[in-house]
Amino acid sequence: MTKVKAKLGNRGSGMLEFVDNTLKFYVERGRFKKQSEIVREIPLVDIEKATVEGKEFSVTWKGVADVFVVEKGESANTISEEINSALSRQAEVTKDEEAGNQECSELVDLVKVALDISDSMFDILMHLQGRVNWNRQETTLKRSKEIIENLPRQHPNRVNLDFARLTSTIRAHSPDDVAKEAYSILKSLNGYLNDLSIDHITLQKIHPNYSDAKSLALAYCTLNDIIFGTTVGDKKIEKEKNELWEMLNELSETMECEIDIEAVKKTTDKLGNEENMENLVEENRAVFRQQFEALLTK
Repeated sequence: MTKVKAKLGNRGSGMLEFVDNTLKFYVERGRFKKQSEIVREIPLVDIEKATVEGKEFSVTWKGVADVFVVEKGESANTISEEINSALSRQAEVTKDEEAGNQECSELVDLVKVALDISDSMFDILMHLQGRVNWNRQETTLKRSKEIIENLPRQHPNRVNLDFARLTSTIRAHSPDDVAKEAYSILKSLNGYLNDLSIDHITLQKIHPNYSDAKSLALAYCTLNDIIFGTTVGDKKIEKEKNELWEMLNELSETMECEIDIEAVKKTTDKLGNEENMENLVEENRAVFRQQFEALLTK
């Protein structure tokens, strides 16, 4: 911290210092009992530049330049260097934060795609039960392709999933092969998420980050598997439910967000009502997504 005697126009003579990322200029007031009065206080975030020319120290902030006449040019040079050094550090931090925020936004796009693809593939699997409506399967497949296409081709996290074999098996009306290829798509998506790596250290402190994305997608896939298991009478449903509660508890801690696990439990307990199954599927998915709405609308 450097202090220098200076004068600011008609504000009088006093002391100029840069401390705690703030430029302060204060003068002594009072004839008998002197008291310091701050007449100029400029936070670093408002400062654009600081320069010294001779005995004039100039600081530009919010488009306005204050010129201080200093007693010692050397001390003014020191303050100027301190301010400009702090400005450089601030610019680097801002740049890193912007890069992290941009990567976070791109990751949110990917999470949405992962959740939507999970829905589509499990819809295809569920609609293989009983008499198959192949037109409906074609429509679901088309929606899956559109989900991928809606992510710009230049998107850094663009997912490339091969729907060719799934397309051919649906057109061949082959239920067993369709199921196999749908699971293959889900496996490819999970593998893609697991291979993601972080580029910006700042993103480790922002949510959702890459670890969150993997965990969130896996939890949602588990929910869809619970829904699917209910439709086919899978006896391992309770075990999967417990695994899902554990995942959500962990996500609540790591993502620092409040997850209403009881709301998710309440909707999953409704599953099994065949007459209202489609509505219950949508309700379960919607309630799950609502828990992460704030994170997924960045």
